[in-house]
Amino acid sequence: MRIMLFTTPTCQYCGPAKELVAAVEGVEILNALENEDLATMYGIRSVPCLVVEKCSGTQSYVGLDQIAKFIDEKESSAGCGCSCGH
Repeated sequence: MRIMLFTTPTCQYCGPAKELVAAVEGVEILNALENEDLATMYGIRSVPCLVVEKCSGTQSYVGLDQIAKFIDEKESSAGCGCSCGH
């Protein structure tokens, strides 16, 4: 499983989003402006955006409320939900 938080330097909600994901192991913090290829690949149109890539597919969480919801769900489950062991 790969977890990426896309942010920009001028985004007022990106700092709080970084704080939300600080306790989640393995989150990559990416500047969307410096990683335009990835931002385009994942269809990033708004930041902060948390992208979770699993064996079963990719899910995006846009905004603080959705990112917080992901963190709550992650704490109650483990791995990517398949038998791959991630």
